[in-house]
Amino acid sequence: MKTDYTEAIGLLVNEINTVGTEQVSLDEMYGRILAENITAKENVPSFSRSPYDGYAFRSPDTAGVSVSNPVTLEVIDNIKAGDVSDKIVEPGTAVRLMTGAALPEGADAICKYEDTEFDDESVTLTSEFRPFENVIQPGEDIKEGTVIRGKGCVIDTGCLGTFSSQGITSVQVYKRPVAGIITTGDEVVDAEKQAPFGKIRNSNRYIIQASLKKIGFDSVYIGHAGDDREETVSLIEKGFEDADVIISTGGVSVGDYDLVPDAMETAGFKMLCRGVGIKPGMACAYGVKDGKLMLALSGNPSSSLTNLECICFPALRKLSGMVEFEHKTFGIKLASEWKKPSKGDRFLRGRIEIKDGEAYFIFSKEQGNVVISSAIDCNVYGLIPSGSGPFSYGDIIDGFLV
Repeated sequence: MKTDYTEAIGLLVNEINTVGTEQVSLDEMYGRILAENITAKENVPSFSRSPYDGYAFRSPDTAGVSVSNPVTLEVIDNIKAGDVSDKIVEPGTAVRLMTGAALPEGADAICKYEDTEFDDESVTLTSEFRPFENVIQPGEDIKEGTVIRGKGCVIDTGCLGTFSSQGITSVQVYKRPVAGIITTGDEVVDAEKQAPFGKIRNSNRYIIQASLKKIGFDSVYIGHAGDDREETVSLIEKGFEDADVIISTGGVSVGDYDLVPDAMETAGFKMLCRGVGIKPGMACAYGVKDGKLMLALSGNPSSSLTNLECICFPALRKLSGMVEFEHKTFGIKLASEWKKPSKGDRFLRGRIEIKDGEAYFIFSKEQGNVVISSAIDCNVYGLIPSGSGPFSYGDIIDGFLV
């Protein structure tokens, strides 16, 4: 009996531990997973400043001011961003300042150029201002002591900007996990070679490598084994030494030459499950040895990719150090009908398209086990649950991004 896909996800997640950590600089941080909480050391900005080009003055000087009752102030200084005025703004005076310039002493409000009348010596205001109106206050972006980003989170563009604004130039991150990839089968030839009649090119190696990059993995190609048990065992043992997780394709069904599960056990892996109740991607074998997983996937390109991304990704995200490693599911409308009833759980590949402000699931018309072209432009999976279907246009199913 095939293992339910949610149970299979749980089995893998429960067996996995995170990799080690390392210190990286700002130039190397993007896309990495934090291994520590990062707390703000200071306010950003650290001083009161102007959000645009304008004039700084005392708000009490504008009490009762209107278009019919303007006030004219003497301009006593002109400062740009990075400079600090040595003048104190007294009653009846103002300082001209550029975007980002520090608020001069004595001033507590700012008016932008286009809302004033001015010359080199004076500025005229025609409205009343509240204290600190149009002033960017210290800590308005980030307050000292705030957790900027937590352990287990991905460092994105906003993190880099915020870290650098704090003077944080290096952080502790999880090391990039390394996946050891093994391909199998006498029928498989290298992608760059001419494939004789009856043979197929090794696309699985590159499919798996590319998919893993999406979740921050490095990979190493351990090698290809023909339909030979001892050769397969040797590659598995090499992968165990060289990688944090082993991922193989082919040799996991029930045919005479499906030797990988037996080779896994010979190499010392405890079998967690054989086969998952999904389509495509049913044929698989998962094992564990000393806390290290081996994920043996189907030789069919579409099946192996579906199993990897739908079943294995949560555990692999956890291995990389991510706190939020589970799939984030959401309801999405079908952009076309799905005519087939489903005896088991089925994952459809597709893409999101926005129509009239709503997200629709556009699925590839061909979803077979060997149809890898259905992965082109794919950024979402949709789940057709066991015992359901057919579905009509606009019906909502669960989906998750990849």
